Amino acid sequence: MSASKYGSSMCSNAGPREPSAADTAAAVAQAVDTLAAAITAGDDATGPEFAAQLAGVWAMITAADPELAARMARYSLS
Repeated sequence: MSASKYGSSMCSNAGPREPSAADTAAAVAQAVDTLAAAITAGDDATGPEFAAQLAGVWAMITAADPELAARMARYSLS
């Protein structure tokens, strides 16, 4: 069959993929390392920027494990 008669098309780029567990773990580890380095360097761990970065780490964790997020919500009610 010649290429001109071949009627199928294929695209290897199906769009954005969901991050794997390994991708998520690597991103969380990198974010925690960044926060740890900031604290070690003497940065203010009580400021709003640090809180925002920590919230970002927590958001990555809860997105990866929705059940953990649900349990945390139950704990905060008590």
